Amino acid sequence: MSNESQDFARAIPTKLFFVSMLTRDINLVDAILDLVDNCLDGALRVSKGSAVNYTQHFVKITLNDGFFCIEDNCGGIPREIAKNYAFKMGREPDDYRDSDDETIGMYGVGMKRAIFKMGKNAEVTTQHNNDVYCIPISSAWLEMKEWTDLPIVNLTEDKRFSESGTKIIVTDLNAGVSMSFRNDSFVNDLMKSIGEHFTIFIQRGLSIEINKQKVLPVKVEVLFDNNPKGPKPYVYIKKIDDVEVTIVVGYNKSIPYEEEDIEENERNRSSATAGWTVFCNDRAVIVGDKGRLTGWGDDIPMYHPQFSVITGIVEFRSSNAEKLPITTTKRAIDASSEIWLEIRTKMREGMRVWINHTNSWKNHSQDEQAPIWKDAQSMSLTMVVDKMVQRNDIKTLQIGSEYNPAKKGVLPEPPSKKPSSRRIIFSRPIEEIKTRRLKNERFFYRLQA
Repeated sequence: MSNESQDFARAIPTKLFFVSMLTRDINLVDAILDLVDNCLDGALRVSKGSAVNYTQHFVKITLNDGFFCIEDNCGGIPREIAKNYAFKMGREPDDYRDSDDETIGMYGVGMKRAIFKMGKNAEVTTQHNNDVYCIPISSAWLEMKEWTDLPIVNLTEDKRFSESGTKIIVTDLNAGVSMSFRNDSFVNDLMKSIGEHFTIFIQRGLSIEINKQKVLPVKVEVLFDNNPKGPKPYVYIKKIDDVEVTIVVGYNKSIPYEEEDIEENERNRSSATAGWTVFCNDRAVIVGDKGRLTGWGDDIPMYHPQFSVITGIVEFRSSNAEKLPITTTKRAIDASSEIWLEIRTKMREGMRVWINHTNSWKNHSQDEQAPIWKDAQSMSLTMVVDKMVQRNDIKTLQIGSEYNPAKKGVLPEPPSKKPSSRRIIFSRPIEEIKTRRLKNERFFYRLQA
């Protein structure tokens, strides 16, 4: 068949379908986290390979039932990047912007998806060095059938920021988004999620505010004793296909062992303290997981309040984000990833060390073990690894480098075994309690008479 007579079928997505499907699989909080991620990526790029001084950067979020705004001073978007990459719906194969940086963006949809999730009109204003411009995304553009280019509008000197950065304003909010933004519970959940997801950056000095209220980091730490014979966490380090993986499992700072103490302590403990928290390039992907995803109930017991003293931390690091075991939302683990399945085996091994230890101490009071842990300090994964490398307990990036405290003989054993006991709790209607109390009082009165 000659080319002159050949017809062609159009094979591009309709804009309405693309936008609706793009936003359906991400919730509102995760969409906002994507925008904060973009701010951090900007700070990484502007550092040009050197360590980022996060104390010099801020992210400010303002939201109400009428609009959303996020602004930063993280370097802005270079005009060439805006023209060729930043506003495309997806990442081109020749987009090597982050090939040397440890980011978690890999699909090129985060900013656009967040905007479409929230509203129908938006303006992205950015300043990179002395170049300041605005790119509007209007409802009219969204309603057009064709994928036309977005205009780049040069701004005058009076619109210049005090320093390079980006400001995104979204208006004409979708009805559900507007309702969420006026809900205090949503704002509190957003603050907590940001405090969890970006805890490492906040601890390094990054300032994040929501409606002028500073976000605090949710610290995930384990106990470490500097004494050579003191208790240490389980640590495992390995490099797998250009991904550096580190596992640390230990006790958190609250150590109840008597069973009657467990329920009350569990109620008062942060969700980030117990269970597994997984970081990918310094972002917390999951926090305090206590389910089968992280191994609970798979060759080890299901999670139980007895294990609320156990904290596990996993860190994946790579300059190639595609090799990290995360989904497009950046807030979930790809459970079918080969690297995740391999590391999950070592996670269970680390948990088993501390599950066995809690079993041996569960009928002993906190006071009995408090002296053993009195010199232990709460430390992050990085701090633990640095300490153990200094002491030659582990070798970084050595294939399968492992420190097992149970095999090293540094875990304290209980002084003696105590018989097992269980607490029994039951309830009765208040009227029945009053009736029984009255009968008892009359009975004792008759005895005294």
